[in-house]
Amino acid sequence: MFYNKLEIKEKKVFNLHLIFSLLEGTVVGVTLMNEFVFLRSLQGTEFLTGVLFFVTMGVFMSLILLNELIRRSHNKKKLIRVTALVTRIPLLLFLFFPAQITAENASYLHFAFILIFFFYFMGTTLTLPTINLLLRDNYRQNLFGKLYGYSATAQKIMTLLGTFFFGQLLYHDYFIFRYVYPSIGILSIIVLFSLSTIPFSSQQAIPKTKLKTSLKNSIKRMVNILKKDKAFRHFEMAFFSYGIAFMITSTVITFFLESFLQLSYSSISTYKSGAGIVTVLALPLLGILSDKIDPRKFGIITFSAMLLYVLFIMVTEYFNSNFLIGRIEVYYTLIIAFLCYGIFAAAGTLSWNIGSAFFSKDATDSADYQSVHISLTGIRSMIAPIGVIIYKLLGYKYTFGLSILFVFLAIVILKYSISKTSK
Repeated sequence: MFYNKLEIKEKKVFNLHLIFSLLEGTVVGVTLMNEFVFLRSLQGTEFLTGVLFFVTMGVFMSLILLNELIRRSHNKKKLIRVTALVTRIPLLLFLFFPAQITAENASYLHFAFILIFFFYFMGTTLTLPTINLLLRDNYRQNLFGKLYGYSATAQKIMTLLGTFFFGQLLYHDYFIFRYVYPSIGILSIIVLFSLSTIPFSSQQAIPKTKLKTSLKNSIKRMVNILKKDKAFRHFEMAFFSYGIAFMITSTVITFFLESFLQLSYSSISTYKSGAGIVTVLALPLLGILSDKIDPRKFGIITFSAMLLYVLFIMVTEYFNSNFLIGRIEVYYTLIIAFLCYGIFAAAGTLSWNIGSAFFSKDATDSADYQSVHISLTGIRSMIAPIGVIIYKLLGYKYTFGLSILFVFLAIVILKYSISKTSK
């Protein structure tokens, strides 16, 4: 068994990361229903739903600043724990939300919902690069993808369970989120406190320059990485093109499922959980594969699955034959779409979270590469509201079609990169 072949340090870190993944998976599973809660339970507008998605992803633009805070931190354990308290405690405010929406309180509740999750996802911008730093420092290079894949599988199992059961609860009570969100806030604090116990032994020099100077140096360092590492530059260009497609359609697909098909909470959570099962089954195999092939080839697998997902969602507008199983509306094309989404989510989990790390040389270098990767995610998140505008002007078909073109372009970029440059 692979576990017996691990070094003592690797076993300890793997156990901690596994606990983190199990708890974090439950939290993520609940937050996957955020846009549907905002649209249906809180009766939010389509434009504000686009703003919510922008806030979810746009916080990554702050990573340049936060990466400097990580580099300057003498005590990463304390940094993670402070982050947990500051960004998760606001979720307790949902306990004060009323059990109904009125014309008088709607705008306040919409603003509060978006602001609370702004704080929540700000915490993610600190934890993502930090966890890569900790794992890269403790795992051997040839085991990095495999061990991450096993933990990611455990996380996905809990994610699909969290999504499914939260969806069933919402089916019976649209306002059950008033108690569920505070619960995951407390759970998330426990998650991050457990993460903070992973040891960090890398002798990383603490910057002594002023923060403003360090920020300039950080930007220069990231720009320099893109200039010098041609393979990584191509990788990020492809991810940017795919990211545009993702930003354009993510919120619009929510509208399509909620408004056009008018799926129930039970149906939505079932499709998402079904995709989660596919993800769980695919993750271990893809984790092993990610260790053996060029991350750009792995990216092609990710983007191809995304392309098929959007394609079959688009086809559902015209071929919408369906039948009922209990209270679940079953669409043939949605079954195929979410099957593809499950593969996309599995490959994307690995490619997005650790793909950039494979281009780096060591643990310290890994943080800079991941900062480039996530900062660009924040920049392209500004396109999210534009996706809503395109949908309003042109409808579902052209919005989905445009997304498919950008994903196809991402695949072409990676194929070109593989043929012209080595990793």
